Amino acid sequence: MHDGSQVRALRKVLHRLIELAVLAWAAGLLLTGVQAGESKLVIGVGRDFLDGPDSRTFLHGSTNTWEALTYLDENLKARPWLARKWTSRDKCRTWVFQLQKKVLFHDRTPMTAGLVRASILRIASSPKYDPAGVYRDLDRLEASGPLELTFYLKKSSPDFPNMVSYYSSPVLHPKSFDPNGLLTGMIGTGPFCLEKARAGDFVGLTAFAGHWGPGPGFDRVVFRTLVDPQTRAMALMAGEVDALADVGAILPQQAETLKDWPGICLKQVEVATTHYLLFNCRTELFRQSQARHWLAGIMERTRMVKALASGAGRVANDPFTPLARDWAFGNLIVSPLPSPVPVKSLVRIIVHAGTLGRWPYLDIAQLLQARLAAAGFRAAISVLEPGAYYQAIQKGNFHLALQPNTLMTGVPDFFYTYYVASKGPRYYGCGCPKTDDLIDQARHEIDFSQRQKIYQKLSQDFSRDLPLLPLYHDISYYAHTDRVANFFLDQNFRPQLVDARPANLP
Repeated sequence: MHDGSQVRALRKVLHRLIELAVLAWAAGLLLTGVQAGESKLVIGVGRDFLDGPDSRTFLHGSTNTWEALTYLDENLKARPWLARKWTSRDKCRTWVFQLQKKVLFHDRTPMTAGLVRASILRIASSPKYDPAGVYRDLDRLEASGPLELTFYLKKSSPDFPNMVSYYSSPVLHPKSFDPNGLLTGMIGTGPFCLEKARAGDFVGLTAFAGHWGPGPGFDRVVFRTLVDPQTRAMALMAGEVDALADVGAILPQQAETLKDWPGICLKQVEVATTHYLLFNCRTELFRQSQARHWLAGIMERTRMVKALASGAGRVANDPFTPLARDWAFGNLIVSPLPSPVPVKSLVRIIVHAGTLGRWPYLDIAQLLQARLAAAGFRAAISVLEPGAYYQAIQKGNFHLALQPNTLMTGVPDFFYTYYVASKGPRYYGCGCPKTDDLIDQARHEIDFSQRQKIYQKLSQDFSRDLPLLPLYHDISYYAHTDRVANFFLDQNFRPQLVDARPANLP
Protein backbone atom coordinates (compact mmCIF):
# COMPACT_ATOMS: atom_id res chain seq x y z
CA MET A 1 0.00 0.00 0.00
CA HIS A 2 1.21 3.50 -0.84
CA ASP A 3 0.52 6.46 1.41
CA GLY A 4 -0.95 9.66 -0.02
CA SER A 5 2.39 11.32 -0.77
CA GLN A 6 3.65 8.30 -2.71
CA VAL A 7 0.47 8.17 -4.77
CA ARG A 8 0.72 11.87 -5.59
CA ALA A 9 4.38 11.45 -6.56
CA LEU A 10 3.54 8.53 -8.84
CA ARG A 11 0.79 10.56 -10.49
CA LYS A 12 3.18 13.44 -11.15
CA VAL A 13 5.71 11.09 -12.73
CA LEU A 14 3.01 9.48 -14.89
CA HIS A 15 1.67 12.86 -15.97
CA ARG A 16 5.17 14.05 -16.90
CA LEU A 17 5.88 10.86 -18.89
CA ILE A 18 2.64 11.29 -20.82
CA GLU A 19 3.46 14.95 -21.43
CA LEU A 20 6.93 14.11 -22.77
CA ALA A 21 5.51 11.33 -24.93
CA VAL A 22 2.92 13.70 -26.41
CA LEU A 23 5.54 16.37 -27.18
CA ALA A 24 7.84 13.84 -28.83
CA TRP A 25 4.99 12.31 -30.78
CA ALA A 26 3.66 15.68 -31.93
CA ALA A 27 7.08 16.84 -33.10
CA GLY A 28 7.00 14.33 -35.95
CA LEU A 29 3.48 15.14 -37.13
CA LEU A 30 2.05 17.64 -39.57
CA LEU A 31 -0.73 19.34 -37.67
CA THR A 32 -4.00 19.26 -39.57
CA GLY A 33 -6.31 20.80 -36.99
CA VAL A 34 -7.85 24.26 -37.04
CA GLN A 35 -5.16 26.73 -38.08
CA ALA A 36 -5.22 30.52 -37.95
CA GLY A 37 -7.60 31.85 -40.57
CA GLU A 38 -8.92 28.39 -41.43
CA SER A 39 -12.34 27.10 -40.49
CA LYS A 40 -11.69 23.38 -40.23
CA LEU A 41 -12.64 20.83 -37.59
CA VAL A 42 -10.71 17.57 -37.25
CA ILE A 43 -12.42 14.77 -35.29
CA GLY A 44 -10.70 11.55 -34.24
CA VAL A 45 -12.77 8.37 -34.22
CA GLY A 46 -11.94 4.74 -33.51
CA ARG A 47 -13.43 3.25 -36.67
CA ASP A 48 -13.82 3.94 -40.37
CA PHE A 49 -16.75 6.24 -41.20
CA LEU A 50 -16.49 5.30 -44.87
CA ASP A 51 -19.04 2.47 -44.96
CA GLY A 52 -18.68 2.01 -48.71
CA PRO A 53 -20.83 0.95 -51.68
CA ASP A 54 -22.46 -2.11 -50.12
CA SER A 55 -23.99 -0.23 -47.18
CA ARG A 56 -27.14 1.67 -46.42
CA THR A 57 -25.60 5.13 -46.54
CA PHE A 58 -22.01 5.08 -47.89
CA LEU A 59 -20.95 7.32 -44.98
CA HIS A 60 -21.73 6.98 -41.28
CA GLY A 61 -24.62 9.10 -39.99
CA SER A 62 -22.26 11.01 -37.70
CA THR A 63 -20.81 12.73 -40.77
CA ASN A 64 -23.96 14.88 -41.09
CA THR A 65 -23.95 14.28 -44.85
CA TRP A 66 -27.33 12.56 -45.20
CA GLU A 67 -30.69 13.00 -43.52
CA ALA A 68 -33.78 10.86 -42.99
CA LEU A 69 -37.54 11.27 -42.62
CA THR A 70 -37.42 11.42 -38.81
CA TYR A 71 -34.90 11.50 -36.00
CA LEU A 72 -35.14 10.63 -32.30
CA ASP A 73 -35.01 13.13 -29.44
CA GLU A 74 -33.34 12.55 -26.08
CA ASN A 75 -36.33 10.40 -25.01
CA LEU A 76 -36.07 8.37 -28.24
CA LYS A 77 -39.31 9.76 -29.64
CA ALA A 78 -39.64 10.61 -33.33
CA ARG A 79 -39.28 14.26 -34.29
CA PRO A 80 -39.39 15.95 -37.72
CA TRP A 81 -36.37 15.95 -39.98
CA LEU A 82 -36.87 15.74 -43.76
CA ALA A 83 -40.50 15.02 -42.93
CA ARG A 84 -41.98 18.12 -41.31
CA LYS A 85 -45.16 16.39 -40.10
CA TRP A 86 -47.14 13.17 -40.48
CA THR A 87 -50.60 11.75 -39.94
CA SER A 88 -52.10 8.28 -39.89
CA ARG A 89 -55.43 6.78 -40.83
CA ASP A 90 -57.07 3.40 -41.27
CA LYS A 91 -55.99 2.29 -37.78
CA CYS A 92 -52.32 3.19 -38.40
CA ARG A 93 -52.17 1.18 -41.62
CA THR A 94 -51.71 4.31 -43.73
CA TRP A 95 -49.10 6.95 -42.91
CA VAL A 96 -48.80 10.25 -44.78
CA PHE A 97 -45.57 12.24 -44.45
CA GLN A 98 -45.34 15.86 -45.55
CA LEU A 99 -41.77 16.68 -46.62
CA GLN A 100 -39.79 19.82 -45.91
CA LYS A 101 -39.92 22.53 -48.57
CA LYS A 102 -36.98 23.90 -50.55
CA VAL A 103 -34.59 21.04 -49.74
CA LEU A 104 -31.70 20.56 -52.16
CA PHE A 105 -29.52 17.54 -52.75
CA HIS A 106 -25.79 18.17 -52.88
CA ASP A 107 -25.96 18.31 -56.69
CA ARG A 108 -28.54 21.13 -56.31
CA THR A 109 -31.43 18.91 -57.43
CA PRO A 110 -34.63 19.85 -55.52
CA MET A 111 -35.87 17.10 -53.24
CA THR A 112 -39.20 15.64 -54.35
CA ALA A 113 -41.41 12.89 -53.00
CA GLY A 114 -40.55 10.75 -56.02
CA LEU A 115 -36.82 10.91 -55.34
CA VAL A 116 -37.33 10.17 -51.65
CA ARG A 117 -39.59 7.25 -52.54
CA ALA A 118 -36.85 5.69 -54.71
CA SER A 119 -34.30 6.03 -51.91
CA ILE A 120 -36.55 4.42 -49.30
CA LEU A 121 -37.59 1.58 -51.60
CA ARG A 122 -33.90 0.73 -51.99
CA ILE A 123 -33.79 0.17 -48.20
CA ALA A 124 -37.15 -1.58 -48.02
CA SER A 125 -36.38 -4.05 -50.81
CA SER A 126 -33.31 -5.62 -49.20
CA PRO A 127 -33.02 -7.54 -45.89
CA LYS A 128 -29.36 -6.50 -45.91
CA TYR A 129 -30.39 -2.84 -45.60
CA ASP A 130 -33.43 -3.53 -43.42
CA PRO A 131 -32.18 -6.23 -41.01
CA ALA A 132 -34.81 -5.52 -38.35
CA GLY A 133 -37.67 -5.76 -40.82
CA VAL A 134 -38.93 -2.19 -40.45
CA TYR A 135 -40.65 -2.44 -43.85
CA ARG A 136 -41.78 -6.04 -43.79
CA ASP A 137 -45.44 -4.94 -43.64
CA LEU A 138 -45.11 -2.39 -46.45
CA ASP A 139 -47.69 -2.98 -49.17
CA ARG A 140 -46.81 0.00 -51.34
CA LEU A 141 -45.26 3.44 -51.13
CA GLU A 142 -46.62 6.30 -53.21
CA ALA A 143 -45.50 9.83 -53.98
CA SER A 144 -48.99 11.18 -53.39
CA GLY A 145 -47.96 14.77 -54.00
CA PRO A 146 -44.85 16.77 -54.96
CA LEU A 147 -43.76 16.74 -51.30
CA GLU A 148 -46.03 14.03 -49.88
CA LEU A 149 -45.25 10.36 -49.26
CA THR A 150 -47.91 7.81 -48.38
CA PHE A 151 -47.01 4.44 -46.88
CA TYR A 152 -49.67 1.73 -47.20
CA LEU A 153 -49.08 -1.07 -44.70
CA LYS A 154 -50.60 -4.54 -44.53
CA LYS A 155 -50.99 -4.27 -40.77
CA SER A 156 -51.27 -1.53 -38.16
CA SER A 157 -48.00 0.09 -37.12
CA PRO A 158 -48.59 2.69 -34.38
CA ASP A 159 -44.85 3.32 -33.89
CA PHE A 160 -44.14 3.81 -37.60
CA PRO A 161 -42.63 7.35 -37.30
CA ASN A 162 -40.13 5.87 -34.84
CA MET A 163 -39.55 2.81 -36.97
CA VAL A 164 -38.50 4.88 -39.99
CA SER A 165 -36.11 7.12 -38.06
CA TYR A 166 -32.44 7.72 -38.91
CA TYR A 167 -30.86 4.63 -40.54
CA SER A 168 -34.26 3.22 -41.55
CA SER A 169 -35.02 6.02 -44.04
CA PRO A 170 -31.76 7.62 -45.26
CA VAL A 171 -32.48 9.86 -48.22
CA LEU A 172 -29.91 9.70 -51.02
CA HIS A 173 -30.43 10.88 -54.57
CA PRO A 174 -31.16 7.85 -56.83
CA LYS A 175 -28.11 8.82 -58.86
CA SER A 176 -26.13 7.57 -55.83
CA PHE A 177 -26.97 3.90 -56.41
CA ASP A 178 -27.17 1.41 -59.26
CA PRO A 179 -30.15 -0.90 -60.12
CA ASN A 180 -28.82 -3.50 -57.65
CA GLY A 181 -28.78 -1.00 -54.81
CA LEU A 182 -24.99 -0.63 -54.65
CA LEU A 183 -23.91 2.91 -53.91
CA THR A 184 -21.78 4.60 -56.52
CA GLY A 185 -21.46 7.88 -54.64
CA MET A 186 -22.93 10.00 -51.87
CA ILE A 187 -25.47 12.66 -52.85
CA GLY A 188 -27.40 13.54 -49.72
CA THR A 189 -29.16 16.61 -48.33
CA GLY A 190 -27.14 17.18 -45.14
CA PRO A 191 -25.22 20.30 -44.05
CA PHE A 192 -21.94 18.69 -45.21
CA CYS A 193 -21.08 16.95 -48.46
CA LEU A 194 -18.33 14.47 -49.26
CA GLU A 195 -15.10 16.01 -50.55
CA LYS A 196 -12.67 13.10 -50.36
CA ALA A 197 -12.24 9.90 -48.39
CA ARG A 198 -9.67 7.16 -48.04
CA ALA A 199 -10.69 3.83 -46.52
CA GLY A 200 -9.18 3.26 -43.09
CA ASP A 201 -7.73 6.78 -43.00
CA PHE A 202 -10.10 9.75 -43.22
CA VAL A 203 -13.38 11.20 -44.48
CA GLY A 204 -13.14 14.82 -45.64
CA LEU A 205 -16.25 17.00 -45.85
CA THR A 206 -17.13 20.51 -46.98
CA ALA A 207 -20.03 22.66 -45.82
CA PHE A 208 -23.00 22.60 -48.20
CA ALA A 209 -24.04 26.20 -48.86
CA GLY A 210 -27.43 25.07 -50.18
CA HIS A 211 -28.54 23.30 -47.01
CA TRP A 212 -32.17 23.97 -46.14
CA GLY A 213 -31.44 24.42 -42.43
CA PRO A 214 -28.97 26.51 -40.43
CA GLY A 215 -25.50 26.78 -41.94
CA PRO A 216 -22.59 25.03 -40.23
CA GLY A 217 -19.94 26.95 -38.31
CA PHE A 218 -17.02 25.17 -39.96
CA ASP A 219 -16.16 25.24 -43.65
CA ARG A 220 -14.60 21.80 -43.54
CA VAL A 221 -14.72 18.75 -41.28
CA VAL A 222 -12.33 15.81 -41.32
CA PHE A 223 -13.01 12.52 -39.53
CA ARG A 224 -9.71 10.73 -38.93
CA THR A 225 -9.68 7.00 -38.28
CA LEU A 226 -7.45 6.35 -35.27
CA VAL A 227 -8.03 2.75 -34.24
CA ASP A 228 -5.55 2.67 -31.36
CA PRO A 229 -7.04 4.33 -28.25
CA GLN A 230 -3.70 5.67 -27.00
CA THR A 231 -3.01 7.24 -30.40
CA ARG A 232 -6.43 8.94 -30.27
CA ALA A 233 -5.82 10.40 -26.82
CA MET A 234 -2.33 11.58 -27.69
CA ALA A 235 -3.59 13.15 -30.93
CA LEU A 236 -6.06 15.24 -28.92
CA MET A 237 -3.51 16.25 -26.30
CA ALA A 238 -1.01 17.21 -29.00
CA GLY A 239 -3.53 19.25 -31.00
CA GLU A 240 -3.43 16.87 -33.96
CA VAL A 241 -7.21 16.60 -33.74
CA ASP A 242 -9.74 19.03 -32.32
CA ALA A 243 -12.11 16.46 -30.87
CA LEU A 244 -12.63 12.78 -30.08
CA ALA A 245 -16.27 12.11 -30.69
CA ASP A 246 -17.95 8.75 -31.14
CA VAL A 247 -19.30 6.00 -28.93
CA GLY A 248 -16.21 4.39 -27.40
CA ALA A 249 -13.83 7.09 -28.67
CA ILE A 250 -12.37 7.55 -25.16
CA LEU A 251 -11.76 4.61 -22.85
CA PRO A 252 -12.75 5.02 -19.17
CA GLN A 253 -9.15 4.79 -17.96
CA GLN A 254 -8.17 7.71 -20.22
CA ALA A 255 -10.74 10.07 -18.75
CA GLU A 256 -8.68 11.06 -15.68
CA THR A 257 -5.72 12.20 -17.78
CA LEU A 258 -7.85 14.06 -20.32
CA LYS A 259 -9.90 15.75 -17.61
CA ASP A 260 -6.78 17.43 -16.19
CA TRP A 261 -5.10 18.19 -19.51
CA PRO A 262 -4.84 21.93 -20.28
CA GLY A 263 -7.14 23.16 -23.01
CA ILE A 264 -9.29 20.00 -23.21
CA CYS A 265 -13.00 19.86 -22.39
CA LEU A 266 -14.07 16.34 -21.34
CA LYS A 267 -17.79 15.58 -21.56
CA GLN A 268 -20.17 12.64 -21.29
CA VAL A 269 -23.50 11.63 -22.78
CA GLU A 270 -25.70 8.61 -22.20
CA VAL A 271 -26.23 6.99 -25.57
CA ALA A 272 -28.73 4.41 -26.79
CA THR A 273 -26.05 1.69 -26.98
CA THR A 274 -26.03 -1.42 -24.79
CA HIS A 275 -23.24 -3.99 -24.54
CA TYR A 276 -24.24 -7.66 -24.70
CA LEU A 277 -22.90 -11.11 -24.05
CA LEU A 278 -24.41 -13.38 -26.69
CA PHE A 279 -25.12 -17.04 -25.91
CA ASN A 280 -25.19 -19.65 -28.63
CA CYS A 281 -28.26 -21.41 -27.26
CA ARG A 282 -27.91 -24.20 -29.79
CA THR A 283 -24.80 -25.52 -28.01
CA GLU A 284 -24.93 -28.19 -25.33
CA LEU A 285 -23.69 -25.83 -22.63
CA PHE A 286 -26.21 -23.00 -23.10
CA ARG A 287 -29.26 -24.86 -24.35
CA GLN A 288 -30.90 -24.57 -20.91
CA SER A 289 -31.78 -21.22 -19.32
CA GLN A 290 -30.33 -22.41 -16.00
CA ALA A 291 -26.85 -22.45 -17.51
CA ARG A 292 -27.31 -18.95 -18.93
CA HIS A 293 -28.44 -17.63 -15.55
CA TRP A 294 -25.50 -19.36 -13.90
CA LEU A 295 -23.05 -17.64 -16.23
CA ALA A 296 -24.78 -14.30 -15.73
CA GLY A 297 -24.41 -14.81 -11.98
CA ILE A 298 -20.68 -15.51 -12.06
CA MET A 299 -20.16 -12.46 -14.30
CA GLU A 300 -21.08 -10.22 -11.32
CA ARG A 301 -22.02 -7.41 -13.65
CA THR A 302 -22.07 -4.68 -10.97
CA ARG A 303 -18.48 -5.39 -9.96
CA MET A 304 -17.43 -5.86 -13.56
CA VAL A 305 -18.84 -2.49 -14.69
CA LYS A 306 -17.28 -0.72 -11.71
CA ALA A 307 -13.88 -2.24 -12.42
CA LEU A 308 -13.77 -2.16 -16.22
CA ALA A 309 -16.18 0.57 -17.33
CA SER A 310 -16.17 2.82 -14.29
CA GLY A 311 -18.02 6.04 -15.04
CA ALA A 312 -18.73 5.01 -18.62
CA GLY A 313 -21.71 2.73 -18.12
CA ARG A 314 -24.45 1.53 -15.84
CA VAL A 315 -25.50 -2.06 -15.24
CA ALA A 316 -28.32 -3.10 -17.55
CA ASN A 317 -31.63 -3.79 -15.82
CA ASP A 318 -33.47 -3.78 -19.14
CA PRO A 319 -32.83 -5.62 -22.41
CA PHE A 320 -32.05 -2.29 -24.11
CA THR A 321 -31.40 1.36 -23.26
CA PRO A 322 -33.56 2.93 -20.52
CA LEU A 323 -33.56 6.15 -22.57
CA ALA A 324 -36.64 4.53 -24.16
CA ARG A 325 -38.57 5.45 -21.04
CA ASP A 326 -41.94 4.13 -22.18
CA TRP A 327 -40.46 0.64 -22.55
CA ALA A 328 -37.94 0.41 -19.68
CA PHE A 329 -39.46 -1.73 -16.93
CA GLY A 330 -36.38 -2.75 -14.93
CA ASN A 331 -37.38 -6.42 -15.07
CA LEU A 332 -33.96 -7.92 -15.73
CA ILE A 333 -33.14 -10.03 -12.68
CA VAL A 334 -30.27 -12.50 -12.80
CA SER A 335 -30.90 -15.59 -10.68
CA PRO A 336 -27.54 -17.19 -9.73
CA LEU A 337 -27.79 -20.96 -10.05
CA PRO A 338 -25.45 -23.91 -9.35
CA SER A 339 -22.76 -24.59 -11.93
CA PRO A 340 -23.70 -26.98 -14.73
CA VAL A 341 -21.59 -30.05 -15.40
CA PRO A 342 -18.50 -28.96 -17.36
CA VAL A 343 -18.58 -29.89 -21.02
CA LYS A 344 -15.66 -31.73 -22.59
CA SER A 345 -15.37 -29.37 -25.53
CA LEU A 346 -13.53 -26.06 -25.38
CA VAL A 347 -15.78 -23.07 -24.67
CA ARG A 348 -15.12 -20.58 -27.46
CA ILE A 349 -15.39 -16.85 -26.68
CA ILE A 350 -15.19 -14.62 -29.75
CA VAL A 351 -14.49 -10.89 -29.84
CA HIS A 352 -14.69 -8.49 -32.80
CA ALA A 353 -11.19 -7.01 -33.29
CA GLY A 354 -12.68 -3.63 -34.18
CA THR A 355 -14.23 -3.25 -30.72
CA LEU A 356 -11.02 -3.63 -28.72
CA GLY A 357 -9.87 -0.04 -29.16
CA ARG A 358 -13.23 1.35 -28.09
CA TRP A 359 -14.46 -0.74 -25.16
CA PRO A 360 -12.92 -3.07 -22.56
CA TYR A 361 -14.12 -6.16 -24.40
CA LEU A 362 -10.85 -8.06 -24.10
CA ASP A 363 -10.80 -7.44 -20.34
CA ILE A 364 -14.39 -8.67 -20.12
CA ALA A 365 -13.54 -11.77 -22.16
CA GLN A 366 -10.55 -12.52 -19.94
CA LEU A 367 -12.67 -12.10 -16.82
CA LEU A 368 -15.20 -14.49 -18.30
CA GLN A 369 -12.47 -16.97 -19.18
CA ALA A 370 -11.13 -16.88 -15.60
CA ARG A 371 -14.59 -17.38 -14.08
CA LEU A 372 -15.23 -20.34 -16.37
CA ALA A 373 -11.86 -21.87 -15.49
CA ALA A 374 -12.66 -21.58 -11.78
CA ALA A 375 -15.80 -23.65 -12.45
CA GLY A 376 -13.89 -26.35 -14.34
CA PHE A 377 -14.48 -25.21 -17.93
CA ARG A 378 -11.72 -24.77 -20.49
CA ALA A 379 -12.25 -21.59 -22.45
CA ALA A 380 -10.37 -19.91 -25.28
CA ILE A 381 -10.66 -16.34 -26.54
CA SER A 382 -10.54 -15.68 -30.30
CA VAL A 383 -10.11 -12.10 -31.47
CA LEU A 384 -11.46 -12.07 -35.02
CA GLU A 385 -11.37 -9.53 -37.83
CA PRO A 386 -14.83 -8.30 -38.89
CA GLY A 387 -15.37 -10.77 -41.74
CA ALA A 388 -14.31 -13.77 -39.68
CA TYR A 389 -16.29 -12.59 -36.64
CA TYR A 390 -19.59 -12.29 -38.50
CA GLN A 391 -18.96 -15.53 -40.33
CA ALA A 392 -18.48 -17.30 -36.99
CA ILE A 393 -21.68 -15.67 -35.70
CA GLN A 394 -23.64 -16.68 -38.78
CA LYS A 395 -22.40 -20.28 -38.73
CA GLY A 396 -22.74 -20.64 -34.96
CA ASN A 397 -19.03 -21.32 -34.44
CA PHE A 398 -18.95 -19.85 -30.95
CA HIS A 399 -20.30 -20.34 -27.45
CA LEU A 400 -20.12 -16.73 -26.24
CA ALA A 401 -19.64 -13.43 -28.07
CA LEU A 402 -19.41 -9.78 -27.07
CA GLN A 403 -21.32 -7.23 -29.12
CA PRO A 404 -22.79 -3.70 -28.86
CA ASN A 405 -26.18 -2.75 -30.22
CA THR A 406 -27.96 0.61 -30.45
CA LEU A 407 -31.74 0.96 -30.25
CA MET A 408 -31.85 3.07 -33.42
CA THR A 409 -35.65 3.26 -33.64
CA GLY A 410 -36.28 3.84 -29.93
CA VAL A 411 -38.97 1.12 -29.80
CA PRO A 412 -38.63 -2.48 -28.51
CA ASP A 413 -39.63 -4.14 -31.80
CA PHE A 414 -36.21 -3.20 -33.18
CA PHE A 415 -34.50 -5.25 -30.43
CA TYR A 416 -36.89 -8.21 -30.17
CA THR A 417 -37.17 -8.69 -33.93
CA TYR A 418 -33.41 -8.60 -34.31
CA TYR A 419 -32.32 -10.81 -31.40
CA VAL A 420 -35.27 -12.81 -30.07
CA ALA A 421 -37.70 -13.56 -32.92
CA SER A 422 -37.06 -17.00 -34.40
CA LYS A 423 -36.58 -15.50 -37.90
CA GLY A 424 -34.41 -12.64 -36.67
CA PRO A 425 -30.87 -12.15 -38.05
CA ARG A 426 -29.33 -12.60 -34.59
CA TYR A 427 -31.46 -15.47 -33.31
CA TYR A 428 -29.33 -18.09 -31.57
CA GLY A 429 -31.81 -20.80 -30.68
CA CYS A 430 -33.67 -19.48 -27.65
CA GLY A 431 -37.27 -18.74 -28.54
CA CYS A 432 -40.68 -20.20 -29.20
CA PRO A 433 -43.82 -19.55 -31.26
CA LYS A 434 -45.46 -17.90 -28.24
CA THR A 435 -42.68 -15.32 -28.07
CA ASP A 436 -42.92 -14.72 -31.81
CA ASP A 437 -46.66 -14.11 -31.43
CA LEU A 438 -46.11 -11.60 -28.62
CA ILE A 439 -43.54 -9.69 -30.67
CA ASP A 440 -45.97 -9.54 -33.58
CA GLN A 441 -48.88 -8.48 -31.34
CA ALA A 442 -46.86 -5.68 -29.76
CA ARG A 443 -45.77 -4.33 -33.13
CA HIS A 444 -49.37 -3.97 -34.33
CA GLU A 445 -51.30 -3.14 -31.13
CA ILE A 446 -52.81 0.35 -31.52
CA ASP A 447 -53.77 0.94 -27.88
CA PHE A 448 -50.68 2.32 -26.14
CA SER A 449 -51.42 0.86 -22.70
CA GLN A 450 -52.06 -2.58 -24.19
CA ARG A 451 -48.87 -2.35 -26.24
CA GLN A 452 -46.97 -1.43 -23.11
CA LYS A 453 -48.40 -4.45 -21.28
CA ILE A 454 -47.30 -6.79 -24.07
CA TYR A 455 -43.77 -5.37 -24.02
CA GLN A 456 -43.69 -5.69 -20.25
CA LYS A 457 -44.60 -9.37 -20.65
CA LEU A 458 -41.85 -9.78 -23.24
CA SER A 459 -39.43 -8.11 -20.82
CA GLN A 460 -40.42 -10.53 -18.06
CA ASP A 461 -40.06 -13.52 -20.37
CA PHE A 462 -36.68 -12.20 -21.47
CA SER A 463 -35.53 -12.05 -17.84
CA ARG A 464 -36.71 -15.62 -17.28
CA ASP A 465 -35.21 -17.13 -20.44
CA LEU A 466 -32.17 -14.84 -20.79
CA PRO A 467 -31.52 -15.51 -24.50
CA LEU A 468 -28.64 -13.03 -24.27
CA LEU A 469 -27.18 -11.03 -21.40
CA PRO A 470 -27.23 -7.22 -21.45
CA LEU A 471 -24.09 -6.16 -19.57
CA TYR A 472 -24.24 -2.38 -19.36
CA HIS A 473 -25.66 0.72 -21.00
CA ASP A 474 -23.03 3.05 -22.45
CA ILE A 475 -22.33 6.52 -21.07
CA SER A 476 -19.82 7.75 -23.62
CA TYR A 477 -16.91 10.05 -22.96
CA TYR A 478 -16.04 12.55 -25.65
CA ALA A 479 -13.77 15.59 -25.65
CA HIS A 480 -12.68 18.63 -27.61
CA THR A 481 -10.09 21.35 -27.33
CA ASP A 482 -10.85 24.89 -26.24
CA ARG A 483 -10.47 25.96 -29.87
CA VAL A 484 -13.98 24.59 -30.45
CA ALA A 485 -17.26 25.86 -28.98
CA ASN A 486 -20.80 24.44 -28.85
CA PHE A 487 -19.62 20.91 -29.54
CA PHE A 488 -21.96 18.15 -28.39
CA LEU A 489 -22.84 14.50 -29.05
CA ASP A 490 -26.44 13.35 -28.89
CA GLN A 491 -27.99 10.07 -27.73
CA ASN A 492 -27.16 8.43 -31.08
CA PHE A 493 -23.52 9.61 -30.68
CA ARG A 494 -24.03 11.93 -33.63
CA PRO A 495 -21.99 15.14 -33.32
CA GLN A 496 -24.08 18.28 -33.74
CA LEU A 497 -21.85 19.76 -36.41
CA VAL A 498 -24.23 22.57 -37.35
CA ASP A 499 -23.98 23.98 -33.81
CA ALA A 500 -20.20 23.62 -33.45
CA ARG A 501 -18.19 26.81 -33.94
CA PRO A 502 -14.57 27.95 -33.76
CA ALA A 503 -14.17 29.30 -30.24
CA ASN A 504 -13.07 32.72 -31.51
CA LEU A 505 -16.42 33.30 -33.22
CA PRO A 506 -19.47 34.71 -31.40
